[in-house]
Amino acid sequence: MFDGIDIVVLPVADTEPLLELYVDAMGFEVVEAGPVREPEVAARLWSLPSPPAKTILLGKPGSKGGWIRLVEVPGLPRPDPAGRPDRPGPYALDFYLRDPDATEKEIGGRGWGFVSDPVDYLLPGTEYPVRERMLDQTVSGLLHAFVQYREGRTRCVLGERPEEDVSEVNAVVFATGDLPGARAFVENVLGGHVYFADRFGGPAVEELLGLEPGEGFEAVIARGPASRNARLEFLRHLPPASPRPPHAYPRVVAGCAMDDLDALAARLATGEHGASTGVVDTVAGPHLGLRSRYGACFYFWQR
Repeated sequence: MFDGIDIVVLPVADTEPLLELYVDAMGFEVVEAGPVREPEVAARLWSLPSPPAKTILLGKPGSKGGWIRLVEVPGLPRPDPAGRPDRPGPYALDFYLRDPDATEKEIGGRGWGFVSDPVDYLLPGTEYPVRERMLDQTVSGLLHAFVQYREGRTRCVLGERPEEDVSEVNAVVFATGDLPGARAFVENVLGGHVYFADRFGGPAVEELLGLEPGEGFEAVIARGPASRNARLEFLRHLPPASPRPPHAYPRVVAGCAMDDLDALAARLATGEHGASTGVVDTVAGPHLGLRSRYGACFYFWQR
């Protein structure tokens, strides 16, 4: 059963800019670093165009998921900008910030840019206020949603470690052209619980993402029984203003521990949900890679 995303894999040609962002500015800690073991196997599991050379695992000790694994792949092409959510694939990572103004000032001072000023809106279907701002993380071609942390309203490491200013990754967002199919995949194949299914729209969201007036999108968000980070979110991508080529490689691979890897492999064996590697024996134990047809790539291991 799916119980959150444990590790977010970010393949890049050069890890140094992201170390500065995630470690120096956002307070992640280097948990381990070194050459990738079995690089050909890793490339297969992560659907990479060539074997990765080294890996750096970043985490927030005390958190339950939402760690980041930077994977250096020599020669990997620079990704297209995230832009509008108008094609399938990874779109954003979400983080909670204890003091958004201070953290955003620190990050902006290091040369990173934002899509807009902060906006405030109510979470659809609720009276829950959200303060959010989008960072343009150009190294991976992703947006990063910086959301105001509110004590007692969400589970993340900020509730356990008052010295922390930025949470672990609390959600990974993928755009898809088949939102009903993605929801069925989450519920029936992964065993996740969809707790939010609604439409995001309105002037604040349009400003946040650079959308046209009246544009919005439907989304579903899933978590597991422990309601821990990081959550899995799919949004229905918007029609492109002009054709955009598909991404050349997965910019994000969601790593998840599962209760029964063999049972998951059997549910994926037909290929209905995308191309699966089947169970692959590695030095770290059995793993399974999936390039789904919903714009999301995964790798799984036995919990």
